[in-house]
Amino acid sequence: MTQLTQSQITSPDHHYRNGAIMVIICGLLWSTAGVGVRYISEASGWHIVFFRSVGLIFTIFMVMAWHHKGDIITPLKGANKLSFLAGIFLGASFFGNIFALLHTSVANVTFLLSSSPFIAALLGWFILGERVKRRTWAAIALTSIGVSVMVGHALNGDGLIGMAFALMMAVSYAAFSVIMRRGKEGEMLPAALIGGIFSMLVATFAIEDFFISWADLAICLALGCFQMGLALVLFIAGSKHVPAAELTLLTMLEVILSPIWVWFLFNEHPGNWTLIGGSIIMLGVVVQAAGAPRRHPQTQML
Repeated sequence: MTQLTQSQITSPDHHYRNGAIMVIICGLLWSTAGVGVRYISEASGWHIVFFRSVGLIFTIFMVMAWHHKGDIITPLKGANKLSFLAGIFLGASFFGNIFALLHTSVANVTFLLSSSPFIAALLGWFILGERVKRRTWAAIALTSIGVSVMVGHALNGDGLIGMAFALMMAVSYAAFSVIMRRGKEGEMLPAALIGGIFSMLVATFAIEDFFISWADLAICLALGCFQMGLALVLFIAGSKHVPAAELTLLTMLEVILSPIWVWFLFNEHPGNWTLIGGSIIMLGVVVQAAGAPRRHPQTQML
């Protein structure tokens, strides 16, 4: 039986392969959000936010305890004002995600979320003074056209509300990304934990009766533990070893699979305008990924 040497185990190619696998699994987990929400029968949006946040908090605590050999105080001490601000925006993206899924199609939500890197580029330009390359401007233009096509077609009642929540989710997640870059944080888990706690506390004040069915509770907790918690941990770990271009393309798995799951399971058709706008957004993603550096990132800890 062939055995790996220590040099092979610690080689960049080995880290890259493991990182790519983690990001692919992350995309698969992320793609189940729409399915989970569609299977929930009675729980309100605030119930879903609350109990999904409970599952997320539990998972992050367990991972931090394992990673730091039972010491969860030390990583929390490393959290600063920027970590708290990043966590609040991440928590806001949790609200946007759930309420968008409740008011519009899964395809609309996932396609709009894929525009968040370009929103982050604009925020980075305005706030941090980061240089935006011509290729990125072209990708931003394509994304803007795609979003306009999708939003323009949804300018009615519930659809407009859903698109507003989806845009809120994309902008909030973009702000989270920019703040994390501004703080140059090496560890994102404390900010993710803060985001889960923030969303749980806000939902607490919005809920009058915490009773939901056991089936809905199980789905909400599973969404928190696996679809959000485990997926986020895998993404953070995997992104340390996968170049930005390939990371963008690998996470597109979520955008592709999310509408397919609900199409097959719930006969939820994306609609022609959603597919047209989403395709334009995806073209922008590919344009951006094609120009990103392909060197291996340095190995870092969670």
